[in-house]
Amino acid sequence: MPQTSAAEMVRVTGRAALEAGNDTLVRRRALEDALYQASLAGGAEVDGFSLADQGVLAGEAVLLRPSSRILDFAVLREQKASSHYEVTIEAYVGTQPDLGCSVRPDVVLTAVRPQVYASAKTPLWMKDALLLAHEEMLAVLSGAAKIKITQSDISMRAVRAQPSVKVQSNFDYQTLLTGGATASQAGPTKLPENTRALELKWVADGMSMRARSVNVTLDARIIDAAAPSRGRTVSVTHKLKISPDTPWRALNVVSRKDQQGAAAELSEKMGAGVVPLLEQFACAPLVAPLQAAGKDRFRVELGARDGLTRQSLAFVEGRGQMWSVLRVVELAQSSAIVKPMNTARAGQNLLGASVRFNAGRP
Repeated sequence: MPQTSAAEMVRVTGRAALEAGNDTLVRRRALEDALYQASLAGGAEVDGFSLADQGVLAGEAVLLRPSSRILDFAVLREQKASSHYEVTIEAYVGTQPDLGCSVRPDVVLTAVRPQVYASAKTPLWMKDALLLAHEEMLAVLSGAAKIKITQSDISMRAVRAQPSVKVQSNFDYQTLLTGGATASQAGPTKLPENTRALELKWVADGMSMRARSVNVTLDARIIDAAAPSRGRTVSVTHKLKISPDTPWRALNVVSRKDQQGAAAELSEKMGAGVVPLLEQFACAPLVAPLQAAGKDRFRVELGARDGLTRQSLAFVEGRGQMWSVLRVVELAQSSAIVKPMNTARAGQNLLGASVRFNAGRP
């Protein structure tokens, strides 16, 4: 759930010296000056330290950093004076809340073809039970907050080498057992652009054919080809009890009496372990490292599908950076190009620094 935070409204005016033929740059500098003053109005952290040269005191330095965030702002007035440009804004400042789920679009996950393995030490119906559990599992995961799941026949498995000699269908091993020819195995299909996938891998194994329980492991993986660093994985294990080794067990195996109950139990238990992963993924803070994208331009693996707009602002975090504001200059579905609003004020080592986004409406 979004966290609440105490915020206050402030009205400030930023100024920047005029430069001939560069009104746009001057306006941005004035706007950042106003944003900086608004942040300081919510409190500041002051750090002092001494500068020494070979043990000799050379000077004193004071670092002033805002301790609050701009939660939202609006431009009230802009005007050009004789020697400077003024921008007056009204802003809400306070501690940064987790705006996450409430204002962001739902995350759409494409459930690709599952990987299902059942060893020979499990009941004959175990693989079918895992397939049934997978279908029920998707229904459970669809109930996760801010998550929408669509099913697809896309396979993420590697291509298996096909035999060089073609075997006639009437001599195919699968044909001899079931009366149907083995379908040729399709290779992996590339995910559509900007698609985020959910892959589930089910593995069932037992101690022996006479064992009264089967260990089932589920590996859930969120794949984001457009932003690999934002992928997530989780592994869940459950011990599934099966019928005791009695004369009735053989009948249960043949009739598959335990299959439905096993699928229901697995989907319930495994779902409880995977749902938190999906909800955390949907509500993860909009934080990303800056990647080089040209002079004074940086790329982030966040985009419109994550809730960014052309009005979103990014604030530098960590690495001892000065207070710097970056704005979105290009926006795609899964990425954005940002640029410091005032390159003169921006820190010298922005590359690799983390930035956090929140939405403003100028």
